[in-house]
Amino acid sequence: MDQTALFTLTYGIFILGAENNGAKNACIINTCGQLTAEPTRVSITVLKSNLTHYMVDASKKFTVSVLGKHASLETIAHFGFQSGRNANKFQNMTYKTDRLGIPVIEKDSIATFSCKVIEQIDLGSHTLFIGEVVEATKLLDAEPMTYAYYRELKAGKVKPVNLEEQQALPEQNTQYECSVCHYIYEGDISFEQLPDTYVCPICGQPKKVFYRA
Repeated sequence: MDQTALFTLTYGIFILGAENNGAKNACIINTCGQLTAEPTRVSITVLKSNLTHYMVDASKKFTVSVLGKHASLETIAHFGFQSGRNANKFQNMTYKTDRLGIPVIEKDSIATFSCKVIEQIDLGSHTLFIGEVVEATKLLDAEPMTYAYYRELKAGKVKPVNLEEQQALPEQNTQYECSVCHYIYEGDISFEQLPDTYVCPICGQPKKVFYRA
């Protein structure tokens, strides 16, 4: 089997936050995806040996912070290259706490999600957790960091993205895509001006499931 074929799949870089009986921890994961829009559910996979895995498994709740392309390697190293068993990852680190009592990292992030675990599947070395999103926040209009980009950044093949320069670029050909069927709205009226009663012409989902592509 050619393992490099797997490199063509798209992954992101995320901070997974957890809390259990007052203890907090977070780690880096690269698999998080939306499963359904109504109700809104996402899935994550977590290595069983991670302390964060134990805490999510015990508490049945978690947060996900979507790192932007501008995120620093230092932030990723802080949450990914040390164990919460040996270090307090939240010491001297600014964070918020959601209504479920879970830490949320907004530093270098473009969006955050708070979830309750509704199902989990044993995958051997990992567990797949399916979570129902109870809270979601869009922090920035910026590009998410992909795992492929992170590998190139870590290897020094690309330069770090400057967030201020990225946000200063003029917007061109703004499109909105349905998160359910991936239909792209290309009407004459701007998407923002469409009434709240607008539905996707393909799958019939409401306007709120669309996102800026």
